[in-house]
Amino acid sequence: MSKLIINENPLMILPSLAAVIGLNEAIILQQVHYWLDPRINKNQINGSYWVYNTYNQWAKQFPFWSEITIRRTIKNLEKSKLLISEDYNKNSYLRLKWYTINYKELAKIENKSIPNKERSDQFDQTKSLSISQIDQTDRSNRSTDAIKLIRSYKETETTTETTTKNSLSPSSTSKTKDISEEYEREKEMICIWDKEIREGEKASIQSKTRLIALKKVIEESFEGNLDNWKTYCQNIKKCNFLMGGGANHWKADLTWATKQENLIRVLEGYYHQKEEKAIENNINETILEEKENISADPTWNIVKEKLKINKGEATYRSWFRKLDFKGYDNNRILLVAPSKFIKDWILEKFSNDIIGLFKETEINIKDIEIFVETEGGSLI
Repeated sequence: MSKLIINENPLMILPSLAAVIGLNEAIILQQVHYWLDPRINKNQINGSYWVYNTYNQWAKQFPFWSEITIRRTIKNLEKSKLLISEDYNKNSYLRLKWYTINYKELAKIENKSIPNKERSDQFDQTKSLSISQIDQTDRSNRSTDAIKLIRSYKETETTTETTTKNSLSPSSTSKTKDISEEYEREKEMICIWDKEIREGEKASIQSKTRLIALKKVIEESFEGNLDNWKTYCQNIKKCNFLMGGGANHWKADLTWATKQENLIRVLEGYYHQKEEKAIENNINETILEEKENISADPTWNIVKEKLKINKGEATYRSWFRKLDFKGYDNNRILLVAPSKFIKDWILEKFSNDIIGLFKETEINIKDIEIFVETEGGSLI
């Protein structure tokens, strides 16, 4: 069969929905609607059906988007009250959200945004399917397997550039002017960065490659809004660690700040100034700290020593040194952390390492539970 013909389940949306709430929002809302079908969904809570996923799992369903685009689009749907999200996880350390659609709100927006006459004239019914028709034709034939999506369009930075070049006159002066105007916003982003982060230093280079990269960043992560970009820069400036206050005096630069993984960490608060300062102090307090307590459990002492060797002295002092052993509960190890921040970070980044080291000592640990000690000495 020809590769030019659709040979897998396409993702179908109505143009009218995209016109009202936006293309990206319409795609995700339609996909959530798919997963809420009672024939393939058994997660009924408080009279509604719910679908749960991490952002990474959503990204696998939308391979044509970055994770940041998915996060932003879901946030927009939540703000518009079209998408309701809750936390119905039995385990607090699970990092996924539960979603359902507010169909009443969707109906309000539809009635308010598209008058009846427009709604009836907007589509050629011989070429389009209504939501109910999609349900009847598509759902009757599809299996309970995960839907396969096709990449029907590409998000590319070169489209605008190519169109501009082809439409320019032969005059080199005109070409330079049009290209310059095309990236005025991105040049302003560099100026904001220099003012907030590089005050008094040499101005950042405004290369074509960097301008194209910034164009993608502001459109995917900051809704094309320079004020959002400025706030992001100010958040970096507030962080002592990112401004060179760490042990190695490393400082975030523009290239670092526009990488997706770093951008996500800043936006989610991983580099909060107080937390980073506390981590930095932990690293530099070697002489002032009291001698490390030896646990009554010899296996935990062995695991901690291996963590020190495998992860390095600085990482060990930052995250593992102040972890206390509490006991075992079947196949779980119970630990106590000095703060919720350290607890969450260890569960997310190092839980598999700890479990693996216990298995090396021939103790079959399958899970970790970490408590936080309050100022009054109680555990939560």
